[in-house]
Amino acid sequence: MNLFNFYIPEEILVALSLIILVLVLTRILWKPLMKIIDSRQEGIDDSLRGAEEARKVVADMEEQRAKHDADLERQTLEKMKEARELAGREYDRIIADAEAKARKFTEAAEEKARRAFEQSMAESQETIIATALTIASKIIETSVDTEKNREYIISILQKAGASHD
Repeated sequence: MNLFNFYIPEEILVALSLIILVLVLTRILWKPLMKIIDSRQEGIDDSLRGAEEARKVVADMEEQRAKHDADLERQTLEKMKEARELAGREYDRIIADAEAKARKFTEAAEEKARRAFEQSMAESQETIIATALTIASKIIETSVDTEKNREYIISILQKAGASHD
């Protein structure tokens, strides 16, 4: 009898071969395979952490942008307010300058009109005096002291002018 002459069904041989293969692969390939899987898992975890950090950075940036936008809007409103106040002061200054110039112009015009009136009155007075002297000399038909009469007529006109004012 031969030891190697016994019959083992194929199914058992395949099953034994598979078990041996699994044991050998487990011993030989399991640790490197687990290292590869672990390193891939670490890479994925690192990527997830990086994504979470990036999300936080983006959220922080959005918050900073919102604050910056709010600051810009506040500064813009302040600048607009300052510009309005400056424009108001400039408007008031321009109006005050215009009123002062108008007042000076009006005063100058009134002074010019007053001088013209006084000159006109003086000319009228001279004409009236000359006319009165001419009429008086024709009435009297004699030589009249014109300087004395002139002074007399001026005093009469001044009295009349004083009573007229």
